[in-house]
Amino acid sequence: MLPSMEDQPWFQYFSGYTRRSFEFGIDNEGQCSLFLIGENNKKRVGDNRTIKIYAEVLVENADGKTYAKRLKEDEGFATEMKPGLDHKEVRFTAESTGDAKVGIHVKYDRDRIIMDGRILDPGTLKEEKIYLAFKVMVPAMYSNTYNSADEKKLKSAMRRDRIKFVRAKDGKRVSLKSYEEVDLSDEGLARGGVTSLEVTMDGQEGKDFLFSTLDGKGVFDFENRYHGKKGALWKGYYVKWKRLYNKDQKPQADEKTTPFVIEIK
Repeated sequence: MLPSMEDQPWFQYFSGYTRRSFEFGIDNEGQCSLFLIGENNKKRVGDNRTIKIYAEVLVENADGKTYAKRLKEDEGFATEMKPGLDHKEVRFTAESTGDAKVGIHVKYDRDRIIMDGRILDPGTLKEEKIYLAFKVMVPAMYSNTYNSADEKKLKSAMRRDRIKFVRAKDGKRVSLKSYEEVDLSDEGLARGGVTSLEVTMDGQEGKDFLFSTLDGKGVFDFENRYHGKKGALWKGYYVKWKRLYNKDQKPQADEKTTPFVIEIK
């Protein structure tokens, strides 16, 4: 595994980054967590509102179906860096199941986390399309008591919430309410990916979440927590960025991939 720190709250973390409104860490298995800092007590909010970010290899078969290969938990990691809280950027390599070797690069830039990576060697994976991906799992930002609230109470509690994104296929700006039951895979919503996503919720400790790519033009996926099913976005959602592997390691003419950016402001 990656070398790690020994003291709390960074026990078993390779890298940590602290800002006034959030903390971001990369653990010794190469996975990331983003912790919100409470508006009132200035401490990390509970684990139930921790955002998890998984690096993984996505394999797309001839039928267009994809499946994920997670990073191996206890082998295949390498870095020349020491663990700590003073990093400005982090680089390491890792292996997934299927023996694909990947390179990960994370840069800390004020209130932005800039994430990049690529497949260095596909290993035993032979499918035509293989991707290095970051999967952001945003959990429910309100407590479970809201599940039993009627629509009037939900609308009142979440009246200031907004989810805004730009559709990749036509550049159209779309705005949703956090309590709306939506299927993001619908043609009129986020099917085909988005180029920017901004999420404002009171349950986010007064912070806005902004997802984009470094050049503002790259495409990434915005999905329901349960694929193909309607759901209210306050209950959670996924954001997924991916980069296609090509054996020449040169950007393809049609590749719209630049580093992934997560900003908390």
